[in-house]
Amino acid sequence: MKTQRTPSKLRLAMLFAIATVLALSAGYWTSGFLLNRQADLTDLQATHFSEARALQPFELVDHTGKAFTNNELQGHWSFIFFGYTHCPDVCPTTLSVLNSVATRLQDHPDPLRYIFISVDPERDTPDKMGQFVSYFNADFIGVTGTTEAISKLTRQLGVIAARVENKADVENYLIDHTASILLTDPDGRFHALFSPPLKAVDIASDFIRIAQAY
Repeated sequence: MKTQRTPSKLRLAMLFAIATVLALSAGYWTSGFLLNRQADLTDLQATHFSEARALQPFELVDHTGKAFTNNELQGHWSFIFFGYTHCPDVCPTTLSVLNSVATRLQDHPDPLRYIFISVDPERDTPDKMGQFVSYFNADFIGVTGTTEAISKLTRQLGVIAARVENKADVENYLIDHTASILLTDPDGRFHALFSPPLKAVDIASDFIRIAQAY
């Protein structure tokens, strides 16, 4: 009895179909594996929150005199640092680090903003903030406001600011404040925290991974 063979064209079609299914399965598995690797943020230098924190409404003003509210954090990533223009060391150093971060991330596909918010509204007028931030980077945004409005924002972000009186010169006081850089995501939520010691290379590399997993 003669064995019937599958026609060559049909056999090739069947083999091609099987190969396609296997390739697609491998592709899905590989894609899932890569996504899982991207989402693994356990070894970051930054503190990454498993659930980003929405911010309560706030009303401040930027260095151009324009209102600065929650809406200004929408649609882009923002690096935020709280300080003051009379700060003798931490603030100038941190803004210099942020300038280096901006340089490293200048080709990043996502829009980025760098925001310096004053914890010394008595002395930091919009004009003063504008002059200060532009010294480090012309694209940086300086923000100030009333003491009450700033306190409302710092409380929900866990930022601490305490005035240190100078008895010899009451007008030349210092302010102890949180030295970390905060990161908000394109939905305007508190997404991650970069704590001292701050290094531009670490902040930039961590941000790239955080943005990829977003």
